[in-house]
Amino acid sequence: MQTFEITEEITVSVFKCKMCGGTVEFEPGATVGVCDSCGTKQTLPRLDDDRRANLYDRANHFRRNNDFDKAMGIYEQILNADNADAEAYWSLVLCRYGIEYVEDPATRKRVPTVNRAQYTSIFADEDYKSALQYADSYQKEIYEQEAKAIDDIQKGILEISSKEKPFDVFICYKETDAQGRRTQDSVLANDLYHQLTQEGFKVFFSRITLEDKLGTAYEPYIFAALNSAKVMVVLGTKPEYFNAVWVKNEWSRYLSIVKQSGGKKMLIPAYRDMDPYDLPEEFSHLQAQDMSKLGFMQDLIRGIKKIVGTSNAKAVVKESVAVNTTNNSTAPLLRRAYLFLEDGNWQEADEYCERVLDLDPECAEAYVGKLMAELKVRKRDKLADCREPFESLNNYQKAIRFGDKRLIEEIEGYVRHIYERNENERLTALYDEATDIMNRASTQSAFKDAAATFRLASGFKDADELAVICDDKAALAFKEELYNSALNRMKGKTVDGYEQAIGYFKQLSGWKDSEAQIAICENEIAEIEANAKAEQEESRRRAEENRIKAEKKRKKIISISIPIVAVCVVFCIVLIVVIIPLQKLNQYIDLLNTHKSPEAAALWGEIKDSNIVQGNLHRKAKEMIDEERYDTAYLLLTEAGDEEAIEANKYDRALKFIGSGNYYNAYNLLKDLNYTDSKSKADEISGPYLQEAIKKAEEGESVFFGSYEQDNNPDNGKEKIEWIVLKKEDNSALLISKNILECLSYNTKDSTDTTWENSFLRYWLNDDFYNEVFSTNQQKMISLSDVPGQRNPKSGKSGGNDTKDHVFLLSIPEVRKYLDKYYGKSQANVCELTESAATSVTQAHYKNDDDYTWLWWTRTPGRDLSRAAFIRRTGEIDYDGAAVTHNYEGVRPAMWIDISDAEG
Repeated sequence: MQTFEITEEITVSVFKCKMCGGTVEFEPGATVGVCDSCGTKQTLPRLDDDRRANLYDRANHFRRNNDFDKAMGIYEQILNADNADAEAYWSLVLCRYGIEYVEDPATRKRVPTVNRAQYTSIFADEDYKSALQYADSYQKEIYEQEAKAIDDIQKGILEISSKEKPFDVFICYKETDAQGRRTQDSVLANDLYHQLTQEGFKVFFSRITLEDKLGTAYEPYIFAALNSAKVMVVLGTKPEYFNAVWVKNEWSRYLSIVKQSGGKKMLIPAYRDMDPYDLPEEFSHLQAQDMSKLGFMQDLIRGIKKIVGTSNAKAVVKESVAVNTTNNSTAPLLRRAYLFLEDGNWQEADEYCERVLDLDPECAEAYVGKLMAELKVRKRDKLADCREPFESLNNYQKAIRFGDKRLIEEIEGYVRHIYERNENERLTALYDEATDIMNRASTQSAFKDAAATFRLASGFKDADELAVICDDKAALAFKEELYNSALNRMKGKTVDGYEQAIGYFKQLSGWKDSEAQIAICENEIAEIEANAKAEQEESRRRAEENRIKAEKKRKKIISISIPIVAVCVVFCIVLIVVIIPLQKLNQYIDLLNTHKSPEAAALWGEIKDSNIVQGNLHRKAKEMIDEERYDTAYLLLTEAGDEEAIEANKYDRALKFIGSGNYYNAYNLLKDLNYTDSKSKADEISGPYLQEAIKKAEEGESVFFGSYEQDNNPDNGKEKIEWIVLKKEDNSALLISKNILECLSYNTKDSTDTTWENSFLRYWLNDDFYNEVFSTNQQKMISLSDVPGQRNPKSGKSGGNDTKDHVFLLSIPEVRKYLDKYYGKSQANVCELTESAATSVTQAHYKNDDDYTWLWWTRTPGRDLSRAAFIRRTGEIDYDGAAVTHNYEGVRPAMWIDISDAEG
């Protein structure tokens, strides 16, 4: 998308690199540029309006992500509006040949790879010819160089593919999900592959066919298989799997081949566990097959034979399968085991299953029973409700090894269900989070964050489309922000402000009334400069008149002033030394009483060195105390340097505030005072103080509450803890410590796999920390809060059971919701260590001497339960997390405070 940078002299346009997505800067009108990321010299489109820029950005985004068909549709839209756009024709060529630019490890340069080989040479392509026709000399040179490289690659692909043996059937499917795990589709494709090969067909199944091609480009072999296969079976269990980029790349290419085959080739869609109406629209004219229906495999094989021809099919001897059953001696034991499972007697159930296995070591039902006991499941169908997949467990693997087909399908189905449920929950959480960000977004950074979050859920619902919409809104928001910034510069009505505004408006040429605003700014500058010149001339005239008058007056005064000089000298001495200083001292006190601090400070600078003023400070302070003007008295005593009197003054003022119910001001006076019983009185009113302090504080401001050793000097006692008010709602407020107070393990080494419910940090915060930091009166203010066990938004790992805690750590969703208010600005999460907390980090050599920012725990699990997510020093969220036994991550306690009925 075209964006703009503000410079002092020239306008520089910015375009996203079509090879790596980096930034290409160029002056308007240029047709070639160089990417500042990959260094590639490349051609540029004509971006003479926002709509064209948006279309190019979307199309190039899809093409860089290998979604060539979507990209081609948008390039066609561009050509419909301007059929002389050379770059659009060239972009169609890149899509037709599936060009992906990858980094050469040796040269670090971006080189093309061909993902959609054609029998037709690129030099004969009509769109390539059109690109050359409408290109200027600079573009034409680059097009010809790239076409030569692509043609050389394609020749190599055709040479390799010509040596490949033909295939009868091509199986098209999605191999792995977003987490890199094998999909259910892969398992179904594997079954179909073995069934078809047993029938004698030569089948292209990438998982097996390409396993000896690791380290080489797959395109020659895929191209050969696509062109030789007489049937393609596209199978899937989810709409997004059918539309996954590389899956769609294969079946869309094969559909083109089918259209040119004259009925000799066929594509067969096969689906399961989904509505057939959710199949790609391109399949609407095809007869789709439901894989869950009885007889599906026989119908499919029969159909393939009609197309391929029975001569290819070979007689295959079917291998008999031994069905696992229980015998008479083990059946009662197995029944007892399952009754124990129903009662939740896990140990007895496991023991009886072991007794069955002593008699029959290959009894699959016994291994299923042991699996249920291990997972604490009462009914077999409840295995599908387990939180995490269990295919890695030994009992599961034994059940699969010795089970019959029915049992295998059953328990494999439970695992598939768990994977699908968890993946759907993960994608739903990301989609909902992105939707929430988008709905609340109003700034460029917020919309960009929403787009990034939608892309984490790519392929789910309309996440990809919404990501593009958010990109568009981010660009629009940037222009709005730039426009408003320009208007704000104009409000100052200064030459500098108007000149800055002109610079901003020039970046928005054609946006709203930018040109009109530029004219207004230029007129205002001219008027200001004219007025300044006129005022300067008038000032010179008045100065000359005043000089002439003053000269006349001076001569007159000299003639009459000499006789009275002697008397005036004596009077002036008394006036300067005594009368004026005392008058100014009274003026100073009046300014203090009327809270005119700047004027008072200026006046004090004039009189502070006067002996007569210093000698009267105590007397004036006593007068102010008699008048109950404690603030003024305190300032006078401070200037006099009487520390004892200052302490007494603070204490008396605090007692007066307590008497009037002003606990907020009283606590602020007492908290740092060491006078008679000031400490105990401060503790007595700390509850009402905090209530009032939070009510006064805005979200993002700080309050002080509780004490903890922070300066690494135990001799001077504990320091007050500073808390940030994150959220105020109803009669409650959410606080988090401003600094990292300790560096501790999330959990002990005795048990690494854990959730917040069973963690060491939860115990420490709600026992040791809670009782050490807060007095009994302060603990009354801290709510026992419901703390949800929220899952990791990226890994999908469950956060465990909900808990009730006084003190807790924020979860990742809470960091995003409460702390990182301005989405995309991770600086809000940056946190520093206290001196005490820094000592353990320093010893571990993890802290730079000049940088006290540090990483801190959340309560959310990481990629697995042996890790916990944390916030990096930069403020970014580390979703994978660190090992829970690490003892150098920081702790930032959080808590909800009840501010409804605080008592002293």
